[in-house]
Amino acid sequence: MKSKKNLFSLKHYSLVKQLLIVFGLLAIAFVMILMPVLDSNVKGIIADQMYDSLEESQTALKSFTITRDDTAKGRVSHIFYNSKLNYIPWCTGFRDRSMPLFLYQYVYGDDLVNIVKDNAHKSIEGKGIYEGKTYYYRIAKFSISALNSDYVISIISDDYSAELLSSLTNRVVYIQYVFLGITAFILIIWVFSLIRPLNKIKNYVDAIKNREDIEFDMPREDEIGIVGNAIVDMNHEIKKQEKAKEEMIHNISHDLKTPIALIKNYSQAVKDDIYPYGDKDSTIDVILENADRLEHKVKSLLYLNRLDYVESEEISFEEFDMKELIEHTIIQMQSMNHFHIECDLEDVKFVGNPDHWRVVIENIVDNATRYAKSLIKITLRKDEMIIYNDGEPIEEDKIEDLFDPYVKGVKGQFGLGLSIVAKTCDMYGYKVTARNEETGVSFIFTKQ
Repeated sequence: MKSKKNLFSLKHYSLVKQLLIVFGLLAIAFVMILMPVLDSNVKGIIADQMYDSLEESQTALKSFTITRDDTAKGRVSHIFYNSKLNYIPWCTGFRDRSMPLFLYQYVYGDDLVNIVKDNAHKSIEGKGIYEGKTYYYRIAKFSISALNSDYVISIISDDYSAELLSSLTNRVVYIQYVFLGITAFILIIWVFSLIRPLNKIKNYVDAIKNREDIEFDMPREDEIGIVGNAIVDMNHEIKKQEKAKEEMIHNISHDLKTPIALIKNYSQAVKDDIYPYGDKDSTIDVILENADRLEHKVKSLLYLNRLDYVESEEISFEEFDMKELIEHTIIQMQSMNHFHIECDLEDVKFVGNPDHWRVVIENIVDNATRYAKSLIKITLRKDEMIIYNDGEPIEEDKIEDLFDPYVKGVKGQFGLGLSIVAKTCDMYGYKVTARNEETGVSFIFTKQ
């Protein structure tokens, strides 16, 4: 049954759509957070601007001689107050002549009384609300003899602040949209710069799947470049293994074909009372020898495949006495060949299945008996085992691939035994390496 597509999961969308969705959500969040903060800060800035405008206007009043005939132009209104007579001799900027009295009553009156009583203050700033409108005011103490006043109350309404707020907000919003637009454009270009190499990798993988041979180059040092180059390396390794496997199958087939043909032909000869080796017993011995040879090769292939299965299952990492295992295995093997197997063993524990390690020792020693001149030596120390033979050194170009499966080894051998050794060691956390000595070869097992 097909699972339903989760529309809220970004992984179902292309990178461009993912970018647009994420960027859109971030932009909305950015605006929702920024606008209240901006509104609060802008209002504070506007208030400061109001008071600065009032102060500048009062400074201008000090610099010029004001007469009754002068008319105030602009948004600032002025009320001239005589504290000794407690009356307003003149005001400017008001259409309604009663407005100064209402503003005195509801907006600035208390501060005017306070500044008159307290001579220490030269000016007071504040704001108040009258008929739903906010008025900013500044009361300053200075005399204008022509107007018979000693205090000036300068007032500006929030009509001007609203204009400033609207103008400032529009500018900020415009800058914000420009910034978001430029950011989105840059991010889209960046995403397309990612999509192009990803499509290139996809096409290369499709070519590998279709067994097409194409060139692939990823001149990048970021994670995409690392992945691309890793896929190229993987493809080269797959080709190398396939080539080695084809060669192995060809060689193994040829190697199996020989004893099978011999067994078949000699069996037919015996059936026809013909004895190629002189008598019946000698001919049957040759048949049995080739049957044993065939059985050994088949068992090696089956055992190597079995290790793959064991490796996929849960592995036992119990310790066992390696010295005892070596001694028991060598006693059996030494009775079957003429080589002297010298042992220098300490009481050492290894990890793994003893039966698997017995096969490892048998394969290495059996391999040594084919190449050694007269001596095989086993040395056992803590987390290390060395099996030495005094045979001919291994060619340097073959040492690196000596333990790989399917690789044809020394003297035309296919290295299945050494492949079993390497796989077993790796399975239990050990490493095996071959090293040429002055007079022979050593196989070294170490704990990783």
